[in-house]
Amino acid sequence: MKNLFFLLFTSIILASCGASTDKLEFSEFEIKDENGTTGITVDESGVIKMNAEKIGNINSDGSLNDKDEKLIAKITEDNFLQDKDGKNLIKIDENGTMDNGSGTFIKWSENGELLKGSEKTGMTISPVDKKSFQSASIILFLYLNFN
Repeated sequence: MKNLFFLLFTSIILASCGASTDKLEFSEFEIKDENGTTGITVDESGVIKMNAEKIGNINSDGSLNDKDEKLIAKITEDNFLQDKDGKNLIKIDENGTMDNGSGTFIKWSENGELLKGSEKTGMTISPVDKKSFQSASIILFLYLNFN
């Protein structure tokens, strides 16, 4: 009986340790401005570049690091983007919709256009892959607010 209990306990522990901690999904994408100029690119491993120069990494665990691997921000389980000190900055859901509490949401359209409410901002994401919308919004928010 003790052996059975030990085996069950060990199995549960191993299963929980093997559980995925991925909070973000993304594939390679680029964000373009209203002129069609690529401003930010992200490769399949999460390397973020601007003008072909690495500026940081976004990781599947929800963290974003600068080019020196220092933590800049992270997304929580309840979709709050927090700075390195744990202060909530903005809520960004799985669809990339940004909610700063003002009542005007910033989100990606079905065809990859960034909208503020119903107004086009001129920014687009390509390819249009919904699983990259949250990561793109995180990067864009941090870039526009802290660069």
